[in-house]
Amino acid sequence: MDAGVKSPCTISTSVKYGLHFAGIWPGTPFPGVHKFFWVTFMLIFQTYQYKYVIAHLKIDTLLETIDNLSIAMPFSLVCIKLIVAWTNHGVLTEILSTMKEDCRKYAVIDKNNFIPKTAQLSYRLTSLIMSVYVSSVVFYAAGAFASKPSNDSMPRELLLKMDLPFETRDSPIYEVVVSTQFLHQMTSAFTFGVFSAMLLMMTLHVGCQIDIICRTLKDSSRKKNQLRFFISRHQEIIHFTERIEKLFTYIALSQLVSNTLITCCLGFLIMVSLNAENGLPILIKSIMFYLSICLEAFIYCFAGEYLNTKSKMIGDAAYDSLWYDLYPSENRLLVILILRSQKGLTLTFGKFSKLSLESFTGIMKASASYMSVLLAMS
Repeated sequence: MDAGVKSPCTISTSVKYGLHFAGIWPGTPFPGVHKFFWVTFMLIFQTYQYKYVIAHLKIDTLLETIDNLSIAMPFSLVCIKLIVAWTNHGVLTEILSTMKEDCRKYAVIDKNNFIPKTAQLSYRLTSLIMSVYVSSVVFYAAGAFASKPSNDSMPRELLLKMDLPFETRDSPIYEVVVSTQFLHQMTSAFTFGVFSAMLLMMTLHVGCQIDIICRTLKDSSRKKNQLRFFISRHQEIIHFTERIEKLFTYIALSQLVSNTLITCCLGFLIMVSLNAENGLPILIKSIMFYLSICLEAFIYCFAGEYLNTKSKMIGDAAYDSLWYDLYPSENRLLVILILRSQKGLTLTFGKFSKLSLESFTGIMKASASYMSVLLAMS
């Protein structure tokens, strides 16, 4: 087992540390202090970022405007995620406590070690996801510094374009501002990745519990009290998924809008950099950023598809059991289980559209269409 997984629990250590950092984990010391610093820094950075974009809207070229917007919008998305998480802190606490309780209670019937295997997989995938987001900041910084003019007479540009109320060209103010911007990018990217990793962690937990039900349903002697337990356990999983939906539905809605625009902007920058004479710095700072945004959209859509597929597996397992050897009263319980599983477990964009791999395809198609319009305008 990985060093990061100390017990057979599907709560990833990486996500736990990330939630502590954001002041969201239940029991985090001084959560108000965390919120104060997040709100203060986000408000300052976003104000001066969008102030720069508006002030240079008629001065900059289309390429420069798109570049500025593509880096400002993800910070806005981090703000939305944090606000939703703080607002639904009680729901998040219930979800995490349920995950701990599930792993403790149902380890007894987990004959195939689904819980330890899922815990290992969850830790590895969540750590990888968060590393991708952090590495995108490193690539962006490398590309941004590579594109800076080597001529000393040219004004030095900041890592993030901002309309600050003081002069930043001279040392050591320039170095302090750039270092602060880089630190802000790293912390925001880390928090950005925590939410995607958390959704994947919760989704894998649901899949693990469904696998335990399906395996036990096939292997059990299928007495009436056991069938009632399966129905009751299935209902618990449905309620757990509803909590995940409540926590992530509006985050997913903001993802739908922002990811379409961000991937469009970044795709435009990548296409322009491939045809530009000195486009390598733009390509370096955009390519990893683009991949991380696409990965996030995929994780959200995959989670919805995965839960829906897993739900139907319960009905298949019930049908594949020896139902023809049961009494009619027991068969009726199986019919209830099959019918409910066919409705599926769904995650939505703001409660009006289901998350699925088809949704991911639609996001990528829409961003490609908008990108072609930008290319035509340029």
